[in-house]
Amino acid sequence: MTTTPIQISPVRAYLEELLARFAPLTDGEVAEYIPELADADPSLFGICIVTLDGAIYEAGDTREPFTIQSMSKPLTYGYVLDRFGPEGVHRRVGVEPSGDPFNEISLHPVTGAPINPMINAGAIACAALAASVADEPLGELLSAYGRYTGRRLLVDEPTFRSERTTGHRNRAIAHLLSSFGLLDVSPEEAVELYFRQCSVSVDCRDLALIGATLANGGVNPVSGERAVGQGTVRGVLSVMTTCGMYDGAGNWLLSVGLPAKSGVSGGVFAVLPGRLGIGVFSPALDERGNSVRGVAVCRALSDDLALHLVRPGERGPSPIRATHSLGLIASRRVRSATERAAISGFAASTAVVELQGELDFMSAEALSRLLVDVDPQPRVAVVDFRRVSHTDQGGSAVLAAVIGAFTASGGSLALAEIPDGLEFEPPDGIPTFLRLDDALEWGEDEVLRLAFHPRGPDEVELADHDLLSDLDAAERRRLEPDLRHLRIEAGTQIVREGDPADEIFLVLRGTLSVLRQSDGRPPLRLGTFSAGMAFGELGYLERGPRTADVRADTDVDCRTLPYRLLDQLAADEPLLYAKLLRGIARAVASSLRLANLELDHLSR
Repeated sequence: MTTTPIQISPVRAYLEELLARFAPLTDGEVAEYIPELADADPSLFGICIVTLDGAIYEAGDTREPFTIQSMSKPLTYGYVLDRFGPEGVHRRVGVEPSGDPFNEISLHPVTGAPINPMINAGAIACAALAASVADEPLGELLSAYGRYTGRRLLVDEPTFRSERTTGHRNRAIAHLLSSFGLLDVSPEEAVELYFRQCSVSVDCRDLALIGATLANGGVNPVSGERAVGQGTVRGVLSVMTTCGMYDGAGNWLLSVGLPAKSGVSGGVFAVLPGRLGIGVFSPALDERGNSVRGVAVCRALSDDLALHLVRPGERGPSPIRATHSLGLIASRRVRSATERAAISGFAASTAVVELQGELDFMSAEALSRLLVDVDPQPRVAVVDFRRVSHTDQGGSAVLAAVIGAFTASGGSLALAEIPDGLEFEPPDGIPTFLRLDDALEWGEDEVLRLAFHPRGPDEVELADHDLLSDLDAAERRRLEPDLRHLRIEAGTQIVREGDPADEIFLVLRGTLSVLRQSDGRPPLRLGTFSAGMAFGELGYLERGPRTADVRADTDVDCRTLPYRLLDQLAADEPLLYAKLLRGIARAVASSLRLANLELDHLSR
């Protein structure tokens, strides 16, 4: 029996190709100044990518353990930023690139503060801050690191003992920092915690998860757990961009263009904010202490996949996905012909705006040009948030100002489908809706109010119902005894999806809605009908089961026109049947005309 071979994903195949491409690169040496690192196998080689959707792609030795070393520095820096805030940390540790190797004693000439947290001096100062706020600082750090990786991490004790035995220069740095009054714990406590954090055991997959967590604003994309504050992530990534690769940071930014951090164990992790995290492991190092293969792989990824943060001339997608008017996109509330005419006549003074992507300054500014910085301004606006993925502080503030300016000028505005977790709080008094359809109905009602259009009747007589408008008095009297009269309480389900369709409902009083169930969300409204309207006419033409539920929104009075009666009239009283069929066709045509107008607009 022949079997079809299992295909690996194209992404993993690409990573396998990178392994094959750079495996022959045997330059560099393993770190020897820490005895435990000197025994590393230089042939080990792994690559891992984690996306913000939680997809993990691995190739090579991605589960081989090694110690995190200097790649712990951004994590501890983020931990103390969260605990002390930027001012509390930056009084003791700067953020300027040093241009020096990782173990250089680069201190401010006046304050003695380390130049940045990515060199050993800055990392020891951060470790001292961490040690000063917790009874069990190592446990706190391990828990913080574990939120990035989604698993419990441990210290590799042999490496820790090796670090402690040979770490005389780091002890000297700690004492020097203490002499400037920069440590709130003893130099021994600071350097002990620093040695332990560098000795935490990780693997290549962990590195990619760390990178993806930072790319995801501080939330682990697999576990969903927040590892670090969103504001802190910006500080961590900024320092990684300028200082993460030590004295090779400038060349790295030019050739790779991603925030990254390396470690002398042979690991590198890189971050493409808002997209993915990268982890590479290969122990052989270049003269700057960076993994030779790790640097080569990251450079190839950046070139092959266009990941460089700086892409001159490239424009992202417009923050405004589309703009409509209420004359061209309608709610599912079925309107009378006079109401539709009034809405269409007012359409030029309305705007329905679909936002997309990140809600930042640029999207808020673009919205301002549509609603505020335009003459004449719209009178009624609906803003659709369905496709907004993220917001920042500046975008939220400017958007609130735009909304305030629009309403202050007399405009009416509503917001629709703001995603759960989006960090945007609508200004007080601004209506918000879970579904765009409800916001569109609100906008139409506002238009009718501004146009002084009278409300539709709450109740109609059977003789005035639109479906029967072509009949004379004698024909209506002939028909009326066969029309069943229903009185239905609000909230009652009149029709269930799948029920046999055998009659048309003529609404005389109240409103009812045609609904389709939607998993995990309120039912999707397909239409709302009021006095003088009918539903079920399509069922007469199709002769299939009911395709949706129907529920009374208010107390409803209606009459029903059985399909069997229509069939009988077609045979016995063709003129009366033709008049009724014309009313049915008129109702169907009205719905189709509105749908076609909307489809034509949306397809442009």
